[in-house]
Amino acid sequence: MAGPTLHGNGHPCPAGELRREVEDKTLILRPGIACSVCKGVGSLGFTEAEIVARTVKEARRLYWPAFEVRATRQNEVDHA
Repeated sequence: MAGPTLHGNGHPCPAGELRREVEDKTLILRPGIACSVCKGVGSLGFTEAEIVARTVKEARRLYWPAFEVRATRQNEVDHA
């Protein structure tokens, strides 16, 4: 779920960005924008499928190379 305190937890809301372009001209102390799509949060949360896909991608990147190294070492020990 998207939230104003979570970074990288969703996609930017295109409708909210367009409204902010027109209504918000300040750089600091930005007022809330009334958006019926994102409810003023500014981002849309990832779907369950996107969360699973991102998690699997990270697991492949981080876990599987280490698994392959361990498996190779274990095979070398078993065959020595």
